[in-house]
Amino acid sequence: MDAEINTERSTVFLAVITLVIVGLGLVIGLWQIIQRQEEAMREHLMLASRSVLQAVESTLWRGYFAHPEHDLGITPETADFFHELEQSGDVIFVSIMDSSGEKIITSLPGSSYGEVHFDPEALANMVEMGEWGGYMPIGRKDAYVYVRRVSHPNDGKRPEKMEAAYLVVAFDVARHQAAYKSFKQNLQFQTIYILLAALAVLVLAISFLKRRALAGRAVVLERFQAALLDRLPDGLMLLSENGKIEAANPAAHKILQIPHGSLVGRMVNTLSPEISQCLNLDRVPATGAWRHCIMGGAHLEILVQPFASGDEVDETARNQTIILIRDRTEIRELEKSLNDAEKLATVGTLAAGMAHEIRNPLSALRGFAQYFAKKFAGKMPEEKYAQTMVLEADRLNRVITDLLDLARPKHIEPRLVDLNAMVEGLKTLISFDLNKSGASLKCELEKEEVFADEDSLKRALLNLIINSLEALGAEGENREIELLSHSGDGGVWLTVRDQGSGMTDEQKEQAFEPFYTGKPNGTGLGLALVHKTMREHNGKITLDSVSGKGTTISLFFPSYNNEAAENSV
Repeated sequence: MDAEINTERSTVFLAVITLVIVGLGLVIGLWQIIQRQEEAMREHLMLASRSVLQAVESTLWRGYFAHPEHDLGITPETADFFHELEQSGDVIFVSIMDSSGEKIITSLPGSSYGEVHFDPEALANMVEMGEWGGYMPIGRKDAYVYVRRVSHPNDGKRPEKMEAAYLVVAFDVARHQAAYKSFKQNLQFQTIYILLAALAVLVLAISFLKRRALAGRAVVLERFQAALLDRLPDGLMLLSENGKIEAANPAAHKILQIPHGSLVGRMVNTLSPEISQCLNLDRVPATGAWRHCIMGGAHLEILVQPFASGDEVDETARNQTIILIRDRTEIRELEKSLNDAEKLATVGTLAAGMAHEIRNPLSALRGFAQYFAKKFAGKMPEEKYAQTMVLEADRLNRVITDLLDLARPKHIEPRLVDLNAMVEGLKTLISFDLNKSGASLKCELEKEEVFADEDSLKRALLNLIINSLEALGAEGENREIELLSHSGDGGVWLTVRDQGSGMTDEQKEQAFEPFYTGKPNGTGLGLALVHKTMREHNGKITLDSVSGKGTTISLFFPSYNNEAAENSV
């Protein structure tokens, strides 16, 4: 864009410079024409003066030779000739003078026109060169005066007074000067016009360049704004007064899960009911306010406010509404993880303090319970009571162990784990429970290896299978638990599915919180431990459950390559 502007600027400057040069050339040419016109007028007057004086001189000598009795040949015919010259309109007078400038005879005796006063320099040139011509005022007129020495006739006869006599003719140059002034004024007007035109073009060129530069900056700013809106992570929509979407950036389509380009021209009330209810365009505060809504499990924040306000904006902009949409799902999950971490820290502090204080007396109680179980062997109900004490002591010890495992950080050592071998081990561990409940474990391992810590994975799957067994209850038609594996999203998914009692919405919301349980004898630590295991593996856990229809829990373990790439960052 800058290169285009510089090219245009160079072109315009070149055109302006060319125009200025042409204008200056025209001005110089016009003034040269004026000078040539003035020279031509002077030459014309000089030629006319010479012609008149030639005729006057011829008339004088004819009169002198024809009528010697008349002084200097001024006969009535000569006087009539002088008067005819004066009546022509251009000749003011004709005179004869000596070398000192004194008149000898004139065509207008007693007239002020006959008084011509030459300066010494003009007289000197006249005597030296034999002629002189120039402008001088005569009376109230501007005249062109031409002086020439009287030539000698062929026979050499002439009056004594004409030995150093000079013929003088004065032309009225008013008409010539008027035409010259008119011509000069026209040329001056043309010169001024050309200069003004060149100045106007220069001003227009500068204005054009400025406007072009501003337009270029506006285009750059427009491109920047367009790129900014396209790359904005938050959704942005502009609504008309009747609720029609006039503009929407790509993020808005992505957040609202609508194909790109299909928002513009659509009415906002045709969006999902959650969005329409949250927008509530009937009440749009002047300063805007953030509103929260949940759409398909995504947590959204929506800002609705007028696009513009004030007296300086047009009515269309004042009636438009801007909508800003932010996806806060990941932040909510991070906040939830932070809350879970804070709870685990509290549990860790509690468990660390309780473990030593409880386990020592618990070991003593369990030892005494075993002693009484042997002592009262075969005696009922004493033996049963003693065995119950041993079982409860073991259960309490497992709770303490789970608390410690949940709270304290654990160093995991991920490696490729053979799922077939692990599943066989799990079947052996839970075979008694499966037989007791009449359930079966169905395994479909599309992916036979997973990159994980073997002990942590085994404990997580064991917790999930035991939870499924408890969810099946003592009765039910479908007594099958599914353990599945498949690859996807750059890792391996392990899924445990049952068709047991399922969970309510409240139970799903708090399923991974420590000590929360929907079972009568549960501790609320099983799913919390699984959740902790997935965080340690940089994986994730998903829960899908419907009350009365069963539960599906999926664990995602990143592949070895993804894990190595994350650790190298």
